[in-house]
Amino acid sequence: MKAGSRARSALACAALALFASVGAIAAEVPRGPAVNAKLEAHIPGKFIWFDCVTDDPYASKAFYGALFGWDFHSIGDGAGRYTLIENRGRNIGGLHFRPRGSAQARGSRWISLMSVADPALAARYVEARGGKVVVAPTPFAGRGTHALFRDDTGALFGVLKSDTGDPPDHPVTAGEFLWVDLFTRDPAKAAEFYRGLAAFEVSVKGAPPDIVRHVLATGGVARASLVALPKDAADPGWLPFVQVDDVAATVRTATALGGTILLAPRPGLLNGHVAVIADPHGGVLGVVNRIEAAKKGSPQ
Repeated sequence: MKAGSRARSALACAALALFASVGAIAAEVPRGPAVNAKLEAHIPGKFIWFDCVTDDPYASKAFYGALFGWDFHSIGDGAGRYTLIENRGRNIGGLHFRPRGSAQARGSRWISLMSVADPALAARYVEARGGKVVVAPTPFAGRGTHALFRDDTGALFGVLKSDTGDPPDHPVTAGEFLWVDLFTRDPAKAAEFYRGLAAFEVSVKGAPPDIVRHVLATGGVARASLVALPKDAADPGWLPFVQVDDVAATVRTATALGGTILLAPRPGLLNGHVAVIADPHGGVLGVVNRIEAAKKGSPQ
């Protein structure tokens, strides 16, 4: 099985665990991340940026622009060219072009980046705890210093110290990234790995035989949850969620644009207000309407 297909298969299987994990979206996430200019404070542990690594940025822009109404602005030239993703005047992420080799399948992948005070210190921590530095801390003009890692189970994620500071916690609008879930073999072990990376407060929600979630929080605000992968899923990974006004309509649009529905809305899952999709190149995202999901009577 090709790497892109394995990743999609793993997240499709992992999406079945959302019956337990997305309760955090409805119940515990009062605010979400977005990146804007001229900010001052840093909030370590807050997921503040989301990159889509793609071998076809033009197709990615067409898909996500039509799906979420995002705007795009390219900066840099040649190999250093980078495309900013803007939602309602806020920069929330970017598209990074990565050419594929002759033997590689077409593909794209979303990477979630959390705020840290010192990316170099984070790199040393990751290596000391059995993880891997994929991209060493690197300054990026107008953005800050970022790095990419794999945790000790192989899940890919990034860190960022923004030059302009982090956005304050605020109510989320449609088109913004709201939440992230890590699907991993051992959530308790993963929670210890991440706890020391950004001084996360860890709480455990649920108990066997139900699925147990380990929630990561900073400053009293939940930032992410860790959920066990189903046994038949291949690889661990972070799954980001985007807030939308209408999940069913978003799913229909994604399908019309050539996307794939990995987990369709269903009445028993947040009353139909959450789904998981893959873009035409395999990049996987969740979509959710937290406002509707949190209304009284919606199943958690």
